[in-house]
Parts: sequence; C-alpha cells; structure tokens
Amino acid sequence: MILKRGREGEQKLMKKGRGWLIHMSDFVEEENGRLVICNEDGNIVKDTCCITHPGAQGDAWWDHAQLLAQVNKSITIFKEMHPGCVALFVFDQLLAHSSLASDALHAFDMNKTNGGKQRKQRDTVIPMNNLYLAFYGKEQKMTMESGDTKGLQQTLEECGFSFDKKLKGKCSPVCSFKNETCCMARILSKQDDFRLQKSQLEEKITE
Repeated sequence: MILKRGREGEQKLMKKGRGWLIHMSDFVEEENGRLVICNEDGNIVKDTCCITHPGAQGDAWWDHAQLLAQVNKSITIFKEMHPGCVALFVFDQLLAHSSLASDALHAFDMNKTNGGKQRKQRDTVIPMNNLYLAFYGKEQKMTMESGDTKGLQQTLEECGFSFDKKLKGKCSPVCSFKNETCCMARILSKQDDFRLQKSQLEEKITE
C-alpha cells in the first residue's frame, strides 16, 4: 500500500461507517424562538428539547409516548413563561401525531358482531345529529354486560338504525369514495362521536 501525505489545509478522508443517528425534537415559539426558560445570566435552565440516538445499540426510536411526555413538559414551561396565556400548538401531518388512544372510538377497528378479537372502546353518548330523535343524548355502552366488546351491528341498532342484515361489516380493501352507506363501519364512522374523535395528542393538550 502506498500512502501519500495530504496537502496542507486538506482534510484527511476518514474511513466510512454506518455512523450514529441523531434525532432532535423541540418546540419553537413564533415570536421568541425555542421554548426555553433562562436565568438572570441568560443561561438556559429549562427547555423542551429532546435529543436521542436511536438504533440497535442506542436509544429507543422516537414514538408517541415520548412525544406526549415532551408535550407535558412544554405545557409546564409555557405556563411558567406566559402565565394567563393560551398556547396554540401546531403540528404537521406526521402519522404519529394523529395516533388514537387505546380506547378511542374508531368504527373500522370493530367487528360486525359482538366479541371476538377487537379492542375495547370507550363508552359514548349518541350525538344530537343522530338520524333518530328518540336516541338523542343517550349514553351508549361499548361493551356487553359479559365484558365482550360490542360490534358494529348492535352499536348501530342502539342508535335506531335498521338495515339489511346482509350489509357488510366493512368493505375490502377500502370503501368506495362516493358511497356513504356501503358498509356498517362507514355508516357508524359518519356519526359525530366517531367522526370527531380526537387524536391522543389533541386530547392531551386540550384537557
């Protein structure tokens, strides 16, 4: 192997490697910049920045749980910085930002019939825009007395809907764009309590 000495001022070429990933998440105010609290000397004493080094030999990959913990911290710092003010949080359309809570209402996570392998969803109140006046504002349990989770068919029947029992629970692979009554899940998803279900992130901030 022949080694050549580099010219003065040139940077030595280092051996290539996989490197180390760096992930940084922070909150920035429109007027003041980074959301931080400084002491009288101007040194940062509290901030919302989270830096991780994810990978097989590093930190865990950034996930929704870490984001929610960071949001809690940012709310605490904002209240200290701006007492009596209201914060407006703006997020992009990253999929993790729209993640639902484990018990959130989501029609397409339900089976047509009761029980089976479907997650339990929170109880709700039949919305005031329901098609049937007699059911307005009634509490609706999403689990049976046996503890089994209710399916689409019984949930809709408790809201006053009646339909051909041959109607599909869910379309496959997806619903038709123009058809609003193609399946039970599509019908239920149009009810306000399901349609307006907030993401876990929005629930955390607005509570």
